[in-house]
This record gives sequence, C-alpha cells and structure tokens, in this order.
Amino acid sequence: MRLLPGARHFEVTELPTYDPAGSGEHLYAWIEKEGLDSEQVVESLSRATGRPARDIGYAGRKDRVAITRQWFSIRLADEAALQRVTAETGGRISVLEISRDREKLRLGQLRGNRFRLGVDPGGDPRAPDSLRAGLERLTQFGVENRFGPQRFGSFGANVAIARAWGSGDTSRAAALCVDPSGTWTLGEPLPTGYVPGPAGRVLGALRRAPDDPAGALRAAGPRFAKLIASAAQSTVFNAVLDARRAAGLLYTLRAGDVARRRSGGVFRCLPDDLAGSNARAAPGTLEILATGPLPGFEMHAPSPAIADEELGWSAAAEIDWGLFAAGGPLASPGDRRALVVPFLERPEVEAAGETVWLRFALPAGSYATEVLTQLGVRVAAQDRTG
Repeated sequence: MRLLPGARHFEVTELPTYDPAGSGEHLYAWIEKEGLDSEQVVESLSRATGRPARDIGYAGRKDRVAITRQWFSIRLADEAALQRVTAETGGRISVLEISRDREKLRLGQLRGNRFRLGVDPGGDPRAPDSLRAGLERLTQFGVENRFGPQRFGSFGANVAIARAWGSGDTSRAAALCVDPSGTWTLGEPLPTGYVPGPAGRVLGALRRAPDDPAGALRAAGPRFAKLIASAAQSTVFNAVLDARRAAGLLYTLRAGDVARRRSGGVFRCLPDDLAGSNARAAPGTLEILATGPLPGFEMHAPSPAIADEELGWSAAAEIDWGLFAAGGPLASPGDRRALVVPFLERPEVEAAGETVWLRFALPAGSYATEVLTQLGVRVAAQDRTG
C-alpha cells in the first residue's frame, strides 16, 4: 500500500482553538491553498495587503503538496485587498471566509488537524480491513508522536543549518539555506533567478552584502530561526522516543519523569502517585502521556538522573542542547512533547474504486505521515513542510 501522489490525495483542515470574534484590528482569512507552504501564503498576503510579514500570523505550518485549509490573520488589513491575493506559479490560494479578531494568530494556537488521505491498496482486496484493524490498534495504543522527515527540510538541511548556525559557522549555515544539497559554498558565484521564502531572503541579502552571512541569516526572519531551532529540537525528541521504546518505557512512567495530561498540563511524576499515573497512561486509557524533551531554557525538567539519561539517549542526534540557550540565535523556551498521542476523532476508512480513503484527526504538531508509516503504508519522499 502507498500514499497516492498529488495534493488531491492529501487534504488537511485545521481545527482552531477558537473562532474569531468577528471584530478587531486583525483581519482573519480562512484560506484554502494548494502547491504552497504557509510562508509562501504569508508572502502573497503581504504583497496583496501591503502589510509586513511580521503583521501576519497563522497557527500551524501546513503541507505544500496538499490541499489545506487554515486561518491567517493580517493586522490592519483591508478586506478588499484580499481580492488581489495571487499565488506563485504552480500554486493556488482561495479565500473561503473572512472575519476579524482582536488578537494576532500565533504558532501553536490550534487544537489539531483533520486529514483525508488517499491510499493505493496495491490490488489487495483485504487492504481496507487491514487499515481498519491498524487504525483500531493505534486507537488503543496511540500514535507514536515522531517528527516526520519533512520537519528537517530537503536533504535534512534544517538540522545541518542549526548545527552550523549554533556553532557560529554562519557561512556554512547561509550556504545551506541557499543550497540545501550542500554543493554550493559561500564565495562561489551566487545562484541566479527568483527563490521564494526564507531561502530567497537569505540569497537576496547575500547579493547585497556577500561578506555578511550572519546578516543574511537574520534577513530570513524570526520565524525561520524558530523553524531551524525546532528541527534541531525534533531530532533530539525522535532520538529519545526511540530509546524509550527500546527500553519499554513508552507507557511506563517513573518517579522523576515529566508527563503530560491529555488535557495539556505538564507535571513531574512523584513516587506516591506512580501507580495511579501508570494506570492512566496504559494503552486503552491514555489519559496521561509520557513525554520527551524539546530542549530549551524554560523546558519543564525531569529529575537530574532522568535528565542525564535523556541527554545520553539524544547523543546520536549530535545536537548541543546549549544551542537553545537564551540570547543565542536559536534561543527557544523549549517544551515537553507526548511520546504517543490519541486520535482526536474516531478514524474512518472508506473504499472508493481504486482508492481507499482514510480520515482521522491528530493533535497540533503530530504528523499524518507517521500514522501512515505505522499502518504499513509507503510514503514517497515529497516536499512537505507541516
């Protein structure tokens, strides 16, 4: 079985934390896009409204090779300007609904995402039943909450950029922004032509000041720095998840572990509460979830012994946790992420001709492609960014 190619087989609808109030200085646009990532939509909205990118917000990055629907907020924008929104070549933007609110949308302000995915059953008439059984298993045990490869960018360059930028090698970091394959280096003739997104801003800055790679990285904007930091944090998390699975600790909490309630609250496990916490963390219940680190200067820390253990588990990721310290270029407050997550809605399987359609909803930040992988569905390498 494999995920069918093309945007029409990968639909994503954002589940907002709240609906816009209907009034306020921030114009809200419910947008359907195709063939674009969320940052390219920001650039299109900025051109159409005349507002700087920093005045435009969204709650979650969405896949490029997909049909996705989500809210964008634009501070002090005129509704009529949305009629001028145009997509870059090969993309599509449609404004489906308009509202207003007093607050800017910020990353993370969403409940989750609903997915509709088209799967090729490979000629196996048993595929729908197999997928139903797999989804039932994931409903019982939860979805392992790994970050998918799209988190790390083309050629995994986002992590390499983080390592170079965090160590002070801004020349290497800027070069990887321009050419993720790593074949181009600073000092060689600059690539020609238009390049969209943060890479284009880095390239434009290098054209103006080729001897200032640090300035070129700053030109990419704060959202890009957060994206790069997040890729490095994600590498650490995946390494810890793999280690806990190998140790049989996906559903077992220990004194000093940091756990997350399904409702969102984070707490450190105490010896006297372990029996009750582990009962609530068991498959079939999943009211409490073991967590892994997204390192940062405000991350809720486990006990010193478990902190040392996590640091050792993540050594293979080759990420210095000091990269995320306050004041640095990749400074991040950090967080704790659940190792497994339950579906937000009951998953469904529908066979329609040569296609089997899967429908399910995941919490914010969880990857539909990881569900497919855990179901045994092959996912071809594609440029997905959310």
